[in-house]
Amino acid sequence: VNVSLSSWSATQTFSPFLSLSWAMEAANAAKLGYDLSKAEIWEAVLADPEAVFNHIIATVSELAPSLLVVDSISQLAGLDLRTYVTNAVYRALRPAGTDVVLTCEEESAGPLAYIADNIIHLTRRVTGNGVVLRQMDFEKLRGRQAGGVKAFEIIDGAGVVLLDELRASFRRPHAVYPTGIRGLDEMLGGGLASGSVNVLLASYTPTALRLLSAAVAGLSKSGARVLFAARSMEPGKAEELARRLGGGAEARPVDVKPEAYAWATYGLYKALEEVQPDVVVTDWLDVDFAVYGPEEALRAFLRNARILREAGVALLAVSSRDYGLSLFSDSVVSLEEGGEAATLRAVKTAALDVPRLCKIDMKTLETSG
Repeated sequence: VNVSLSSWSATQTFSPFLSLSWAMEAANAAKLGYDLSKAEIWEAVLADPEAVFNHIIATVSELAPSLLVVDSISQLAGLDLRTYVTNAVYRALRPAGTDVVLTCEEESAGPLAYIADNIIHLTRRVTGNGVVLRQMDFEKLRGRQAGGVKAFEIIDGAGVVLLDELRASFRRPHAVYPTGIRGLDEMLGGGLASGSVNVLLASYTPTALRLLSAAVAGLSKSGARVLFAARSMEPGKAEELARRLGGGAEARPVDVKPEAYAWATYGLYKALEEVQPDVVVTDWLDVDFAVYGPEEALRAFLRNARILREAGVALLAVSSRDYGLSLFSDSVVSLEEGGEAATLRAVKTAALDVPRLCKIDMKTLETSG
């Protein structure tokens, strides 16, 4: 409702909002980032349903508003909704050129489906892991293909955010950024290419953390602006580890908890806009899979990968297990530890004629084989 009112009131002089169930405060809408200063808001709590419809028709006939929002039509219990709404739409609203947005509870929607041009179901579901999922189900779209489902979240200052529609405002030019670790770069075809999705499979150990820190430092020394999305460590620690090895990164925390699921994507989007990096590095994605559950964690990974690909930003993500990530990645390299030397193994590569196996000395980070 806020989206409709705000977008219309920005360009139109009169947009009435009829609240039948609760007091709609402009301050609440402003908190979400919507300006309702040009909308006329009526409250009709406990009003006689027939009198409400008569008032709507009389007002529309007199003032010809550009948009009418009624929230919620379900409050007009006792009326033949199909008859009343049909008469209101075809006798008063359409002749006046007034668009109409009606909200209603699901059980009241049936009689309106026949005359509506567009029908959108708003659903809320809580997964077994406690993740709250909000979705728009586009059942009917006049003149367009229906049937799509869009995930969304309501965020202070941003309003209704369609998570699958988020796009960075910039696009990085094509480049390849080496990590400075020769064996790893060879397996990646020279380094991290712009817009590529790369996964390092490694257990959470000091050896793997050193390798990751060295890669971050090497990327920054090659000229890449690096954003480190810190899941399992403090952002300050990630920056310090890169500095010790002569490089640098801008780290941002990723707050992984069920009630903040949307921020797994929206938080990345905001960080991209602030930093505008060439490369995003994120530590162990196992945190996401443990907290969100496999299905929603993989869904968030795919959303984030899509945003980064479209922006031309390379991704290097670390995980101790595959979780299906390799199916949607360009390159996958595993780290297998054994004493002072470790083995890098190419699980999946986007380049031809790359080494499939190499040894790496974890003291010097020199590779062989």
